[in-house]
Amino acid sequence: MATCSTWMYKGISPSVFRALQQVGRRQGFAIPNTASGKFTISVVSMNVGFQYAWDTNAQTLLLQCDNKPMLLGCGTIKSFADKIIAESGGKPG
Repeated sequence: MATCSTWMYKGISPSVFRALQQVGRRQGFAIPNTASGKFTISVVSMNVGFQYAWDTNAQTLLLQCDNKPMLLGCGTIKSFADKIIAESGGKPG
């Protein structure tokens, strides 16, 4: 399975992180309640895995797709991630 480069997001305060978790739950996936971890989403019956690291002091989030089907491009995945981050109040770095 292929991986994508790491994406950085800014303005990830505790309230934005909680909003991200809520959006995730509505979309059918769970983001752990920890500063770093992994989660998997299912898109059209394809699993896409992510790892993340949230710096609470700098209010930044590093996100990397570390497991995806070859047919699904990193650009498409990033667009999806950007949309969820923006909905939650964060912004691309």
